[in-house]
Amino acid sequence: MNTGTTKDQAPVYGIRPQKPGMYLGLFHGRDTPHEAMNGWGFDGPALGPLKHVHTTYACRMNVEFTSLSDAYMLTGSNDTFLELQLDGDLLCFDGKLYGDWTVYMVKPEECFRLPDSFRQKTRSNDLRRQARPIPKKD
Repeated sequence: MNTGTTKDQAPVYGIRPQKPGMYLGLFHGRDTPHEAMNGWGFDGPALGPLKHVHTTYACRMNVEFTSLSDAYMLTGSNDTFLELQLDGDLLCFDGKLYGDWTVYMVKPEECFRLPDSFRQKTRSNDLRRQARPIPKKD
């Protein structure tokens, strides 16, 4: 399956994804388990949107993507299920190791549209308009 997207376009933890849903954010990355860390390491991917995240005996983690295209972009696999292994206290993904990870939600109103580059008048963001609170009548 070739979706026309690459890992370079994949969501990165710390940068808001463009799709709403549940994500597994990987951070405090390193290349080897015994790498001397002078700082916090690098930010990894934001895996998602996901249907679920499940950890078994603190030795492996299973995730399921909501769409095949997102799974393919991040893993190169034509499967929505992904099993991640732990190496001691580090989570392994795509040949890198991560000392921290978090599961978080991105609401539809938190997503953003790409800026218009071809329109004279920018389009309105209906998601932002819907996100405004409805005033209470006393």
